[in-house]
This record gives sequence, C-alpha cells and structure tokens, in this order.
Amino acid sequence: MVRSLVNRTVNGMRTINADPVTLDLATTTPEEQKAINFTFDTVNVGWYARNGYPGLYYLLAGGLPAWSGEPVNLQTALNHSVVWACNKLICESVGSLPLILMRNTDKGKVIATDHPMYDALMHSLPNGEMTAMTFRETRTSHALLTGNGFARVIRRSGTGTAIDLQPLDPAQVTVCREKDGQRRVYYKVDPGNNEPSDTFYIQPNKPQDILHIKGIGFDGLRGYSVINMGRQSIGTAISAERHVARFYANGGRVPYLLTMDKKFSSDGEFDKFRNDWERTYSEPHKVPILENSMKYQQIGLNAVDAQMLQTRLFDIHEICRWFAISPHLVGDLSRATFNNIEQLAMEFVKLTLTTWIRSWESELRRCVLTPAEQKAGYFFHHDLDDLLRGDFASRVAGYATLLQNGVTSVNEVRDWEWLNPITGGDIHHIQLNMQNMSASAIPAGASVPLGTPNPSLVPLNAPVQGPNQSVVDLGESDE
Repeated sequence: MVRSLVNRTVNGMRTINADPVTLDLATTTPEEQKAINFTFDTVNVGWYARNGYPGLYYLLAGGLPAWSGEPVNLQTALNHSVVWACNKLICESVGSLPLILMRNTDKGKVIATDHPMYDALMHSLPNGEMTAMTFRETRTSHALLTGNGFARVIRRSGTGTAIDLQPLDPAQVTVCREKDGQRRVYYKVDPGNNEPSDTFYIQPNKPQDILHIKGIGFDGLRGYSVINMGRQSIGTAISAERHVARFYANGGRVPYLLTMDKKFSSDGEFDKFRNDWERTYSEPHKVPILENSMKYQQIGLNAVDAQMLQTRLFDIHEICRWFAISPHLVGDLSRATFNNIEQLAMEFVKLTLTTWIRSWESELRRCVLTPAEQKAGYFFHHDLDDLLRGDFASRVAGYATLLQNGVTSVNEVRDWEWLNPITGGDIHHIQLNMQNMSASAIPAGASVPLGTPNPSLVPLNAPVQGPNQSVVDLGESDE
C-alpha cells in the first residue's frame, strides 16, 4: 500500500511544472492512509527538505528549497520586490516599444501596412482577448522567468498568412526532438482538463505553428528559468526579509537566555514557569520583570551586528545581476550620480533590452512569417527612439548637425518631434564649404553662381560663391 502511494507520488513529480503541485489525499484508499498515518502540514512537509528529499518537498510545498531553507518558486520569487521590479521593468519596456512590420523594396524600407500582423502587433489585437502590448508583455515575462514564452500561430487557409496569435501556458508546452528518422523538433501542447493534446512539428520551408520566445539555454530548444538558476540568491533575500519581519514582530527582541541561581525541583515546576513566562511576555512590547535572582542574557545578534541593512542592500545588487539590470532602475540610487545616471539608462537599453528585442524580432521572422514572406523582404523592427531620446538641448544640437550635413530634412526632424510637416520641408540642405574632393583644385576666391543645383557637380573652372553664402539647396532648381 505504501509502495503504491510512493509510485503515484513519483509519477506526479515527472509532470511537475512551475506551479505548486499538491497531493490529493482524497484519492488515496483508507488502507493507504492508515498505513502511513500522516498529514501534510507544514512541519511534516519541511521534514522532507531537511532529510534529503527535496523532490518530495517541491511536490508538496511548491518549490525547491534554497540553502537558506526558503522554498523558491515562481510565486515566492515574485513576492520579493526586486524580482518583481526587474520582471516588470523588462516586460513593460519590451511591450511598450513600437513593433513595426517592414519590407525591403527596390526603393528602400517601407512599412508593411497591408500585412495582418502589422496591426496585430503594432496597434490592434493579436487575438480577441488582449492588446498587442499585453501579449508581448506576458510572453516576455514567461520567457524571462520560466525561460520560454509560447503562442499558437493561427494562419489563413491557402496563403498561410498569420492572422492570429493565441497565448499558451509554458507549463502546458513540451519541446522535444525525435529520437530517430528526421529528428525533427516538435511542440506538444497538453491543455489538461481531459482535453486532447496537439503536436506541432517544425518542417523545413513550411510555416511554423508555434511562436517560441526563448531565454538563454543549453541546447537551443528550451531556455533556462532564472528563478531556478538564481534560487540561492533569491532564497537568501527572502530569508533576510523573513528575519527582519520576525525581528519587528517580536518587538525588536533577539534570542535570549534566563539564568537562575536556584534549580527547579521538578520538570513540572519548570514547565509551569516556562508556560507562565511565555504567556505573559509573548506580546512584543511587554516588559519582562526579573525576580528571584534571574538574569537576562542575549544570545543572538541584533540587527546592527548582523548587518541586516547591508545584507538587504547587497541582495538588491545580487538579484539585479541575474536580470542584467542596473540597481538604480529598481530604486537603489546608492551608486547613481547626476553624471552617470543617463549613461546607466542607456546601458539598460543597449545591454539588457536589446537582447530581448532581437530575440523577438528573429523569432517573429522565423515563426510568424512564411518562407515566401521572408524571401519577399518582410521583417520586424522595434523603434528605440523614445528610449534613447536625450534632453531637449542635446536633441536640438543633434538635429542641427543632421540638417547642416544634408542627412535629414526639416520634415523628418519635425516628424521625430511629433510635429506636422511644412511646405518645402522635404528639401535637404548642405553647407557650401562641404565640397567634393574633385573641387579641391578650384582657385581660391572663385565663386559659383547662385542657383547651382549641386556644388560637387560644378566643373573645376567654374567660379564658387564667396564665404558669405553658407548653405545651398540640393534640390532641383526652379528654372
């Protein structure tokens, strides 16, 4: 009977996922319950962790214990403010960025407004249940915390064009490779609730059925869970928070001893004294009264000696390392200054956010676009201008440089500042003294007549405008 219960427990462990798993004692027979005669309370569950059965503890309590003794799973980790802030910062940043479907043509890059995925991922709804921002935010959160974010790609019959993206729970998706034959990679989706499972194969030169956003991994099929990999760091931080909470709950008292000159005459007298003491002074702020030569002796460390404040500050940096985030972005400004705060913000975009953005762009191209659309030049692109915008003075100086060198037009600059175009603002200008190398043989002091379309194309013996003329149009002459 005990063996049958153990076998059922082991089988349950094989299907374990990120969510807490509990053993339903209602399904055990009366003989099995009588044979083992136990209840899954907190004390009994903790016994498995302390005695070398972490797998059973994970099954019953919902998380593998860290060295600190704290169970760490998705729920307990997100209860810590730093883990929550790191996840929130990355996911909301990725979800809020404009994601544009574009196409390379003979005339350059154009926005592919005619494709269903342009509106689905940029403006409207990727499915009937959530907005584009919510969809990308939650898929990024799944990939960040569990290592994998999945969505089902619904395609139009005939052309195979993607028209809908249905979110999937990572715990319901298994990524495998065939053991023989073509050794294809396939996704098995098991929705549970006695519903049939579906299997989707990755086939060369055919549209994909599953969008898979992966974190860093080992074999390229699945990503690592940062919660599992950083379990020790997160568990230590949770343990420090619990210690601080208990310290204040006990009125700031640390563990102590009571010593007496006279011994108790019996165990009954000792138990009575202990019960009376704990009942009387269990309230945190009640002052104990010592009598009969009793002495109070502290045996634990106070908050200062334990360096509790320094420990909690270090935990912020430790967890931020797992997410590749600068601590100032989660509220720790101890190392931030006015001189480096802007540079730290740009490092977040370049070193942290760009990784997830490139992952989204490449996986969307691989999984959502058909092979024909890929050959036609379709691709996805995130617009980072809003995140990289400097202060107003820096932007104006940059715009002036671009305008003076003919890189951009006035209307392009106005578009970046969300201003409407003006008449004649599409003409590019360039400084007159920025000449082509072929003009170096022009005699000094010579002049070019006004209205010349392009100074770099003027014959070498033509006169050049004097120094008072600073800018000329590169557009066509009206004459």
